[in-house]
Amino acid sequence: MRPSKKITIRFNVMLILFSACYGIFNFALSDAAKGISLEGIILTSLVDMVRFLVVMFLVAYFVREFWNRLIADIFAIRMLDYREAIAIVVVMGIIAS
Repeated sequence: MRPSKKITIRFNVMLILFSACYGIFNFALSDAAKGISLEGIILTSLVDMVRFLVVMFLVAYFVREFWNRLIADIFAIRMLDYREAIAIVVVMGIIAS
């Protein structure tokens, strides 16, 4: 049986969790977190996670629409679904950080 080549919700959840853990540890080990208590780091991380998810879903929507309405028409390539757009946005965020 050949494995599916589609991006799954499970893959995206794991990718988002990896990005969140990377961001939390990166902040917790930085100089900016020196004077902040553990509760403050947890609260800040939760607020940042909510902000990240909202922005990620909005950007993924725009990436999908841009791809499907412009790129797919110009270059005659397949359209993206929303799960693929989310994966693209999260991976680009990880690469950029």
